[in-house]
Amino acid sequence: MIKKIVGLFSCVLSLTASAQIPESILNDLSSVDSNRIKAHVAYLANDQLLGRKAGSPGYKMAVDYVVEQYKKMGLQPAGEKGGYLQEVYLRNSKINPATAALTLTLPSGEEKQWQWGVDYVFTPHPEKESVDFNAPLVFVGAGFDTPQINFEDYRNIDVKGKIVVVLRKIPEDAAANVKLHLNYPATAQAFAAKHGAIGVLVCNYTNNPVVFKTSATNYSLNGINASVSKSGERVSSAAALGGKIQVAGGLSVQALQQLMQAENIALDELWLKLERGEYVSRPLKSKVKGHYENKFTNLLSYNVIGKIEGSDAKLKKEYVIHSAHLDHLGVGKPVNGDSIYNGAHDNASGVACALEIARIYANLKEKPKRSLLFLMVTAEEMGLLGSGYFTAFPTVPQKQIVADINTDMPTLLAPLESVAPLGAEHSSLLTTVENAAQALHLQVETDPDPSEGRFVRSDQYNFVKAGIPALHIKYGYAKANPALNLAEKVRIWRDAHYHKVSDNLNDSFVWSAGVTYVQVNFLVSYQIAQNPVRPTWNKGDFFEVRK
Repeated sequence: MIKKIVGLFSCVLSLTASAQIPESILNDLSSVDSNRIKAHVAYLANDQLLGRKAGSPGYKMAVDYVVEQYKKMGLQPAGEKGGYLQEVYLRNSKINPATAALTLTLPSGEEKQWQWGVDYVFTPHPEKESVDFNAPLVFVGAGFDTPQINFEDYRNIDVKGKIVVVLRKIPEDAAANVKLHLNYPATAQAFAAKHGAIGVLVCNYTNNPVVFKTSATNYSLNGINASVSKSGERVSSAAALGGKIQVAGGLSVQALQQLMQAENIALDELWLKLERGEYVSRPLKSKVKGHYENKFTNLLSYNVIGKIEGSDAKLKKEYVIHSAHLDHLGVGKPVNGDSIYNGAHDNASGVACALEIARIYANLKEKPKRSLLFLMVTAEEMGLLGSGYFTAFPTVPQKQIVADINTDMPTLLAPLESVAPLGAEHSSLLTTVENAAQALHLQVETDPDPSEGRFVRSDQYNFVKAGIPALHIKYGYAKANPALNLAEKVRIWRDAHYHKVSDNLNDSFVWSAGVTYVQVNFLVSYQIAQNPVRPTWNKGDFFEVRK
């Protein structure tokens, strides 16, 4: 009986997939050519491009190549000023620790000078070269404004014009992607800004002094990267610092203990209450004042955007996006005589697959109802900055973007038999992926590497934050042949080559897997482009109700 039911269910799935994906479209997929995919990777990962670092001449060579491909395929320009390009303004901000100062005024009136790198760190400001602040403190627990998961740390407390103190604690029972989102520095800062705070100081209760000192050194030596508007206002970065938020950074455990002791609050007891999910927010009697200075380095880079116009008079004004990041890490210190981070897998392969998807659409005799945008973004390796810039300043109306399908490092190391659509589980996109996989006889599985945090580490995350259903299809590890331990193979490859100069065009690629990867991503976007009903968030999903 069980076998009969399973067989019937499989039959229904096949009929569903066939009903949504015409046979003619499946036939068109036979034109996917692994040689074209390989040729794109060969050019983009060539030493002449010097690792395609955002804003570099080598990156501009990659931009010019993509534009040339768009023109050959007949994609319409969808960038700025009637062209294929969108200018993206990038800024690196480094803090000068010699000028940084933070003074704590205790309830007794006593002042304590906290020490940089020992008691506190500041995140470099991407908008101001010099910052001064003087404000009361408010403790806001874990710093979340998420009634959808019953964490409302800002409930019934006034933080306007004040600096909030956060004790980082991610809810254990939250979904994996929600945890990743809540752990992202920009999230806590966005919640604080929403309620009118001017600053956020976060304490990670599990950090030791060495880790804390390392973060301070990183902010002064490497700084932070952000995309900024033409007038210099922060658009996106790993932190939301800027706008209302004038100071953001961290407090060491010893500094928070000192503060709480002066407030007659037992920090250990506070932590236990947070673990139990209790509301612990409260105003504090202490105040802080401080100063810090930042040094800016500015770069101009580009997103590359082409369009295939839809066939329906109404729906062609809506857009399905295929995105992939075009940049990599540039040139570094020589390792065995090689200093170029070619990024063949990361992400020349993803761009190559997206270009092949564009070619299939360009050659369709009958275009889908909605329009397709092919968005090759810059500065993903600097913190998802190109996609953040696009979602802030889209070249088409943001409300008309219905979905994003992102391709980032497909990891073409073995035949593709299973896919893991990261982020699809939050929306109707999961059903779309299942239909595409069914048509290609692929399995669908959940994220096989949740500890890698990939949901927030690639460009689809910026579309999710903008309220647009999005996904990123990664390799699944389920295999018809269990002897092929793909999880172990990927782990070994990642340890040896990920973000290293050895990520070159070599015999590690299984090009037939690239063909299947192109096909499944194409079928996902085609269904979305054809369906008169837009993709929707699952009812009650965390990202649907997020504000």
